[in-house]
Amino acid sequence: MAADTQKGSGKLGWLPGAAAILAFIACNGLFIVVAVLSVFGITIAINPHIQAAVVSLFAVLTLGFVFLGYRKHHVLGPMILSVLGAVVIVGSMYIFFNKIVETLGLLALIASAIWSWRTSKASVRSTATS
Repeated sequence: MAADTQKGSGKLGWLPGAAAILAFIACNGLFIVVAVLSVFGITIAINPHIQAAVVSLFAVLTLGFVFLGYRKHHVLGPMILSVLGAVVIVGSMYIFFNKIVETLGLLALIASAIWSWRTSKASVRSTATS
């Protein structure tokens, strides 16, 4: 019975990282895709409002997943970093766009996701040794 609870506690620890990477891809990866396609003569137009909404959605999803990890492990650092990153990204998307500020927000989100994942893994390891 103890093995089942240990396995389940770290089961969804990868979700914050996946959401943060998807936010990064929606933000920066889309430009790379458009550039590569234009080399081959394919032109696509990206609606910036939809792109901003998708980046904001993934930023808020990352925040939500880190919050779920916070409720489980009670480590405040990743939560604070995730809140700062999400606020900076959404503010950069809708209030005043600045690419450097947006990149800093994405880096904060990715760092919070990694920190939350490491906390989740450490919790699973400490439960396994107990």
